Amino acid sequence: MLPRGSLNQYIPLIVPQVAQDLSAKALDYLPFSRESEKNEHMLLHRSAHSVKIGQSFRFNVDFAPFDSAEHYASQPPKSLWVKVKNTEPLPMRAAYLAGPYVLYVDCRTDDYDISKNVFVTADQPVYEPQLLPGQSFYVELLCHQYKPHYRWTIDVVSQAIFNASVTTNFEVSIAARREWLSESHVQVVPHPFVLVLVHDTLDLWNMPIPDTSRPIHLVILTHGLHANVLSDMFFIKEQIDKASGDENIVVKGYFGNVCKTERGIKYLGSRVADYVIELVTHNETLKGNVNKISFIGHSLGGLIQTFAVAYLEANFPWFFQQVKPINFITLASPMIGVVHENPVYIKLALLAGVVGKTGQELGLQYTETNNKPLLLLLPTGPTHRILKRFIRRTLYANAVNDGIVPLRTSALLYLDYDGLSALGKDPEPGTTGEIPQDLPDNADTQTLAIGAVLSYFLPQKQRKSDADKYNRFQTTTQENNSKEGTFGGIPKPSLVESATSLILPPQPSLKYITNPSSRDNVIVHDKVYHDADLPPFRIEEKDELEKQQTMMQKLTATGESITKLARDEEMERLEEEIAREYHKLMLWRKVLVKLKPDAHNNIVVRRRFSNAYGWPVIEHLIKNHFGVDSNETPELCEDESMDLATESSALARILLRDLIHQQNEDIDRESLNEPVEHTWMKADADCESMFAVGPAGLLLDVSEMVYKLKDQWERRTLQPRNIDEANALDNDPFEGTKLIMEPFM
Repeated sequence: MLPRGSLNQYIPLIVPQVAQDLSAKALDYLPFSRESEKNEHMLLHRSAHSVKIGQSFRFNVDFAPFDSAEHYASQPPKSLWVKVKNTEPLPMRAAYLAGPYVLYVDCRTDDYDISKNVFVTADQPVYEPQLLPGQSFYVELLCHQYKPHYRWTIDVVSQAIFNASVTTNFEVSIAARREWLSESHVQVVPHPFVLVLVHDTLDLWNMPIPDTSRPIHLVILTHGLHANVLSDMFFIKEQIDKASGDENIVVKGYFGNVCKTERGIKYLGSRVADYVIELVTHNETLKGNVNKISFIGHSLGGLIQTFAVAYLEANFPWFFQQVKPINFITLASPMIGVVHENPVYIKLALLAGVVGKTGQELGLQYTETNNKPLLLLLPTGPTHRILKRFIRRTLYANAVNDGIVPLRTSALLYLDYDGLSALGKDPEPGTTGEIPQDLPDNADTQTLAIGAVLSYFLPQKQRKSDADKYNRFQTTTQENNSKEGTFGGIPKPSLVESATSLILPPQPSLKYITNPSSRDNVIVHDKVYHDADLPPFRIEEKDELEKQQTMMQKLTATGESITKLARDEEMERLEEEIAREYHKLMLWRKVLVKLKPDAHNNIVVRRRFSNAYGWPVIEHLIKNHFGVDSNETPELCEDESMDLATESSALARILLRDLIHQQNEDIDRESLNEPVEHTWMKADADCESMFAVGPAGLLLDVSEMVYKLKDQWERRTLQPRNIDEANALDNDPFEGTKLIMEPFM
C-alpha cells in the first residue's frame, strides 16, 4: 500500500509504458549513462511542500543504477545532488516570535546508526539546524562503492514554536549535477533508477504497523511547555521502535495539546487521558489488544502524565485492572514546581500568570477550592495507588546546564551526595539529603541588581552555613550511621543562559556524531531511592515564620499569593511535602545526567543531530526499560493502602470527569471568543490574572499580523497566468497550505 500523499512519486511503477518512454529519454541524459557526453539539463525530482508546527516530511531516496559489481567497475557513477530550499520570503527571517519560519534538515545514509562508527566521509550525515527563509541546503549523495541499492533518508522538520497556523513552505529537488538545481526552467524527468518515497507526519507516526494478533505494549509520550510530540519526541519513538525486538510495542502521543500548554495541568492531563481511552477502546488497531502501558514525559509532560494517571484511575477504574502499568518515566520534569530556584521577579511573574494557568500551578499557587497547591494534591489518592503499581518509576534529571527545570525539582529534592562527586569535589561517602538551595555565587549581574532592589521590600531569609543546611537533611545509611556531608558543588542554573542556548544551541562535533567512543559517559548518578532513605521531616515553628515578616508583607496583607510567595520557608515546606508524597511507600530510580547546553532539549533529543548530546540518555532509557522483563511484581511496603484521606478526597473532587470537561470547554470557548488583540493584556477585576491566557495571546497577535503581511506580499507578487488562477487566488488565498490538520483537532 502506498503512503498517503505519495502517489506522484510512484509514477514509474504505476504506469509502466509511460515510465519506459521516459526512461529511454532520460537514460541518454544522465551523467552515469552511456550518453553522458550530451550533458542535457534535467531534474530527477522536484516537489513543493509546507509544514506547520510539529510537522515533518521524510524523503527516502533509492538509487539503483547498476546490475552488478562488474557493471559498476566499468563505469563508476557520479554523485547525485539534493537541494532543500526554504521558499519563504526573506523578510520572514525577522518574524521569530511569530513562527519562526525556520526548518531543520538532515541527510544520512539509510543504514546510519548512532551506535556505530562512520569512517568513510561520504557516509557521514549532514544537517542544518536553522534553514532560514530564502536559504538553501545542498548535499551530495556519493556512491563511493558498489551497492545494489544506494539509499538515503532526508528529514525536513518545522521549527515553529508559538503558533499552529504558521506555515513554512519549502522545495526539494534532486539532480545529477549541482548547477542544475538552481535553474528553475530545468525539465523534471523521472527515472526508474531513482525513486523517491515521501512520508508525511502521520505516515511516520503510524509506522511500523503492529501485530494485532499479539498483546500490545502501549507507550504514551507527552511533551512539555511550548513543545509538541510530533517532532520534539519523534526520536524517542523511533529508537523505541527500533529496540522493541520481539515485544509488540506501539508508541503514541497526543497531538491536540500543541500551542495549548499554558492552559493548566488539569486541562492538558485530562485530554491526554481521554486520548488513551480512545486508543484502547475505539482505535481499530489497538482496540482490545492493549495489555501493558508505559508513560514517558518530558519537562511539563511529566506532571501532565501524572495527572492523566490519576484521571484514568478516578474516572475509568477498569483501565488499570485490564492494562498493566509498566514504566513511569520523566525527563527533566518540574515535579515539585519551579519556585525555589528562580529569582523573585520570576516567581512574581509566574503567579501573575505570564505562563498562563500552567505557570501559576508551577509556582505552587493555592487552588481556589482546596486551599492547597495542585502539585501537593497530585501525588495523593488515586495517583499514589497507581504509581505504586508501576514496575519501574524513573526520574531523569539534568545535573547542570538546565536553568528551565533545575536538578532540585526534577530529582524530587532528595539525592545521595556520593553520587554527585563527578560534578565537583568528592563529598564524604554515605550521605544522603535534600538538594540545597544554590547560592547565587555565579549569578548574572542583572539578577543580582534586581534582587538587590527587591530585597528592600521582600522578606529575606538569613543565609545559613553549608553545615547547618546539610545537618537538617542528613539521612541514615544502611549501617545506620548519620554523617554530615559537604557538597561538591553543582553550578547554579541560569535561566538567562538556558534561554540563550535555546536560540543558539552549541552544535555537536562531527567526531561526536560519527564516533561513539568519543562520547563521554553522561550518567553521573544512578540509584534507587525508598522513602526510608529520606531524613526526618522538619517542622517549622510559627514564631520563626513570623520573623520573616517585612514591610512588603504588611503592605500586601490582602494579597494572599504574594504573602505566601514571600515566605521562602513556606515554599521549602511545600516542596518537601510534595517530594515526600511521591516517595511514600515507593521506590524511585533517579538518574542524573551531565549534558552540554541546551541540556533541557538535549535530554529528549528534540532534533536528531543538533541535540545529539542526549543520545546516551535515550540509549540508557531504552536499555533499562524496554526489552527487559515486564512481568516483575513491583516492590511495595507492608502498608500498601496508606493514603491521607484529606488529600485523597481533595484530589478526587478535582478529578471529576464531567466537571473537568466543562472547565475545558470554558477554557476553549474563552480562547476562541475573546478578541485576539486584547486577550494578552486583560486586566479586568474578574480576570484570573493580569495575563489570563499567558504570553501566547501576545505572540498570536504578532503572528497574525505577520501572517497577514506575508499574505499581502504574496498576493501582490504572485502573478496569475490565467483567469482561473486569478479567481482561485481571490477565493482562497491559503489554498495548498492545509496539509495535515488532523492531529490538531
